[in-house]
Amino acid sequence: MTTLREGASVDGRQAFAHPLNQTLAAALRAARWTPRDLVRALNPRLEAIGRPTLHLTAGRAWLNGSQPRCATARRLAATVLTEATGVFYSSAALWGDPPANGGQTQNTATDDLVGRRSVADVLDAAANWVATGAEDQAVLHPASESQLLSAVWDATRQNTLLAVQPGRHEQVPPAFVDVLESQLARLRRLDDTTGGGKLSQRYVRMELAGVLDLVRNSRYTSDVGNRLLATASGMAQLAGWMAFDADLHAAAQRYQLFAIRLARAADESATVANALGMLAYQHAATGKPVAALRYAEAAVDQSARSSSVVRARAWGRMATAYATAGEIGAFREATDRCRALLERRRDDDPHSLYYYTPEQVAAETGHALVELAVTNPARARPLLAEATALLSPLAQQGPTAGFRRSALLHGIHLARAHLMARDPESTASTLLRLTDCVEGVQSIRCRNLLRRFRGLAGTRMQMPDGTRVLTAVDTALSTP
Repeated sequence: MTTLREGASVDGRQAFAHPLNQTLAAALRAARWTPRDLVRALNPRLEAIGRPTLHLTAGRAWLNGSQPRCATARRLAATVLTEATGVFYSSAALWGDPPANGGQTQNTATDDLVGRRSVADVLDAAANWVATGAEDQAVLHPASESQLLSAVWDATRQNTLLAVQPGRHEQVPPAFVDVLESQLARLRRLDDTTGGGKLSQRYVRMELAGVLDLVRNSRYTSDVGNRLLATASGMAQLAGWMAFDADLHAAAQRYQLFAIRLARAADESATVANALGMLAYQHAATGKPVAALRYAEAAVDQSARSSSVVRARAWGRMATAYATAGEIGAFREATDRCRALLERRRDDDPHSLYYYTPEQVAAETGHALVELAVTNPARARPLLAEATALLSPLAQQGPTAGFRRSALLHGIHLARAHLMARDPESTASTLLRLTDCVEGVQSIRCRNLLRRFRGLAGTRMQMPDGTRVLTAVDTALSTP
């Protein structure tokens, strides 16, 4: 991982000749961030698009009148500050860059996706979005909670059907859609094993662009048209998940909105429910329990007439949301409903949920119990013991089973459980085991979680072997 040091003069000293950047100072106060915190928030975004990360001292130089040399870094800084504060910041306001889009507000996750939209409008917006570069998607500004809720509300309640246009030249046969559906299934399995790295994200965007082109510019029967829309919605959902796995939250939300719109046009209620569940999971992961519960409830409602496994997946998202909110009783009830529904799965269940097994529910439950221990300290000891029992098998067997990303993610939560239980030896043992999982996992989110946990553990693992363990983690994270 390349590191650049910003704001240094020729002789190596920081240049403080410029006046204090008052706008940046106000933004940092609103975010309750130090200049180092800003760089810590910025670096994962740079890493997600293949840009060199910055030295943590760079933020101090920016505050004192310098600025990032890279225009993308300046735009990303505005994005992360907007997310942290809920107040819109632009690159023009922070750094004096020329206003984007002729001085208009920069793009947000809900652009062209609020209110009534025809299928043709949604397809055009999706095609234009997919055609933008990775850097433009990374600097997308988040929508406000009310904007996102409005966009989701509109998307889930409009069922405009695709109009078949016979005047187009190329005819799409059913066998061709078979190939596209198989490709989507393979890409999902690839993501489950390695996570959404830059290559995988780019390839899924290319595949989505291809399917969108077929829908917009080809001839097909009504059945084939619906299958194409369903495939496009699945590709958009996968692209959204990969964007979230790269810590690109606004881009992830936009992809999920496209997935919901396209799935509604194809009358695919299961995909709508799954996309809503992903929005719930994303909000839970970013510490927004009220929003997480709202989207989880919508997922449960949308899945009411779906198969048992789709309903189980929705109730699993509900359990995660309740855990983020610290509600133990509601979490237990949602988990029980999830497990009961999962016992009724059938051979004709959606292929996209092949991964949703009792073992996956156990892993998600273990993670949720760690979160509940955080919000219920008086009951932390039994919660952490239960979490350890559930997380240990997956953390140990994940690499040999092929699901390295899952093993890494849930192994991190297992290490958290050990650390919270004041067990430095088990924490160290788990961290050493995780170093074998990092290689081959492209998930930026998982790597960032491990990096943050390593920083936390470094201050608490007061043991003779602690330095060796932390060095091993650093070495593993330094490998691409």
